[in-house]
Amino acid sequence: MILTKDAFLSQANATLAGLNGALRDALSHHGEPDIAPLARAFKKGGTCSATEFIQTLCPGPLSHIGLAAMVMREQLKARDEVLGEDVSEATVVTGHARVSRSLSVTAPLVVLGDLEVEGVIHDSGPDSTVVVVGRCTAWGLQTSGNFLVLGDLIVRDAIQGVYNDESLVVAGALETRFLDENDHDVSVQGEVRVKHRFKNGRSDEAAASQSSVFLVPSLYDVDQNELHHDELFERISRNEPVFTEAPRPQEVREPDAPTAEELQGIDVAAIAARAPVAVSQRNILYAQRKTGEVWLEGSEALPVALYDGEKFLGSEPMPALEETRASERVTLWRKRGDLFLEIERFEAIVQVHAGYNNGQKTTLRFAFDSADAASREVRRLEARYTGDFLRVTTEIPGRGPLERELFRYENGKSEYTSAIIQGTTLVTRDGHRKTFADEASALLALEEWLDSQRRSGLELKILEWKPFGLLAKR
Repeated sequence: MILTKDAFLSQANATLAGLNGALRDALSHHGEPDIAPLARAFKKGGTCSATEFIQTLCPGPLSHIGLAAMVMREQLKARDEVLGEDVSEATVVTGHARVSRSLSVTAPLVVLGDLEVEGVIHDSGPDSTVVVVGRCTAWGLQTSGNFLVLGDLIVRDAIQGVYNDESLVVAGALETRFLDENDHDVSVQGEVRVKHRFKNGRSDEAAASQSSVFLVPSLYDVDQNELHHDELFERISRNEPVFTEAPRPQEVREPDAPTAEELQGIDVAAIAARAPVAVSQRNILYAQRKTGEVWLEGSEALPVALYDGEKFLGSEPMPALEETRASERVTLWRKRGDLFLEIERFEAIVQVHAGYNNGQKTTLRFAFDSADAASREVRRLEARYTGDFLRVTTEIPGRGPLERELFRYENGKSEYTSAIIQGTTLVTRDGHRKTFADEASALLALEEWLDSQRRSGLELKILEWKPFGLLAKR
């Protein structure tokens, strides 16, 4: 497949002169197609192979690469090919190309005829540039690179644009069931036949909520504002269903902040004016109408300011904590706002951590006359938040493992560690893993680990879980 400069440029001039309508509009999406870049691509000698020619033009504007593909179609003898599942080197197919499974493209691919893929096409911009002069069909398309189809693009299930640096350009019609442009540039000159379309600039919250109508539940998370694209295309590649048989009621994420009804009868401005530190009366993390309790975002001295309905907590000196191992622990989680309340009892002292996932927290400590009195306070607090918060131990529902991060600052340096329980295995940040017979035994081991860290001078920094937390990703 050798190209000769003079013959190629002569054909390019003729092809360019005859361009009009949708083909010219598609080729002009990155600027007007020009002969000069094609001439420079020959470099010295006046001849080069088709793959060398494409490598020289890529990455670059689709206007020149697309014009070059049209010229090559006129000059090169058509030969159909069956491709493997990976295109990792610059490839030119002069006829039709067929792939009997999913296709990964990490280098320039030019098909002068039709491209048929019985699976999902994944490209990898900017390393990949895909040009199909004819018709392109697939089960799915996940594109982050420049992708040009001069015929029709027919994708059975879904198309996703990834990132905003490159473009998907179609001169003919585009047909698919679900098109998520995300932040990707998508340009179609022909008819767009799409049942569900999320246009460029859509929010993550809107995408997750709208997806709940037609995607199977495992492919989205309304609470996390997530659409699980990778799992979507994995299922498509395995020819598994991704759409519901019938439309479902749209799910909507509950608001993080308290509603007007929840704040009814609570004078937040007056409460904020009484705070012992500067607080934001606009950033209300939690409110409980029946007790008048309000959590406000505070400042460094009191990151989360807790008003219990009568007074702000934490303004008085806290009792010293001599014990390092908790006698009991109650951990509560609220989905709205991703809040947590961890209650620890150390004999006759109750310690409370209140905050939000991987964010700020306030630690409060209260002394009681006896261990029994302190235990009753733990039960009272647990009952107070029942209904608003959910008790958890090792997992946050729908989020994964609950991770406790501890730290200390010494000699100008910060030291961090953390731990989770996965099933019945205790996992720590320093690489320690130990599996126990049951979860109860693992929880006892966690308490021993926390005790050892406290005796070493580390204190709880934060509670965290997906999308934060390091250990669950390992």
